[in-house]
Amino acid sequence: MTLAYAGIELWKVSLMQQLLYLGLICVALWAVPAKAQQLQLLVGMEKPPYIQVQSQTGYELDLLKAVVKRMGFDSQFIHVPNGRLLTLFNDGQADLVSLQRGTPAGLYATQPYISYQNILIVRQDLHKDILSLSDLVGLRVMAFQNARQFLPPDYAEAITRTSSYLEVVEQHQLPALLLKNRVDVLVMDRNIFLHYYRKTAPSDNSLKILSFFQSNHYHMLARTPEVAERFNKALAEIKQSELFSQLQLKYFAELNQ
Repeated sequence: MTLAYAGIELWKVSLMQQLLYLGLICVALWAVPAKAQQLQLLVGMEKPPYIQVQSQTGYELDLLKAVVKRMGFDSQFIHVPNGRLLTLFNDGQADLVSLQRGTPAGLYATQPYISYQNILIVRQDLHKDILSLSDLVGLRVMAFQNARQFLPPDYAEAITRTSSYLEVVEQHQLPALLLKNRVDVLVMDRNIFLHYYRKTAPSDNSLKILSFFQSNHYHMLARTPEVAERFNKALAEIKQSELFSQLQLKYFAELNQ
């Protein structure tokens, strides 16, 4: 065997090894799934049990994460006050915006994904019966921020005749204020109230719930009909899965969605 021939053979072996190495790299890259694209969602601020910002958990966040994952995307949440959600979306931020009831021109609504049930809460020993909203006259009432905008006109009318009325952002202290007789009536979402009530006084049963309002159903807004349709399809699949009831039991201890 000549030196030239031996050199050619060594070159062939080296080339085969390089091709094999490149082939193995290609197989490895093919086996690694591509990172999912990301959807940005505008959502509200701290609001247990729906949204817990620091841990990025809560019923609403976990539900939206599951839906977006079913759509084939990762989710990134942008937390802003509820009153600025639509404003920032109109300014071009994010791909989807949460907690909407209307559908402005040029935007596309999904099917409702979440419901809030607002209630009145009073002490069992309140000196008067509340049989309708008109019975709020003369009472001290505290409510969630912008309650008069979300609740029916007869509520807005009734609160003009209360002895005091205050809307607050931070709701965690409300059950304690009612238990201490600092207020007569609370107006809150059922799940938010029960979350804080159980934390404040786990064994207490001195408060009672009054139901005068219909549930409020909220949808997402998307920039294209395609994204809205994909969200609807994924949401319908999640609602048919065990996860939907598991999330409600985890965060609400009951099925109410």
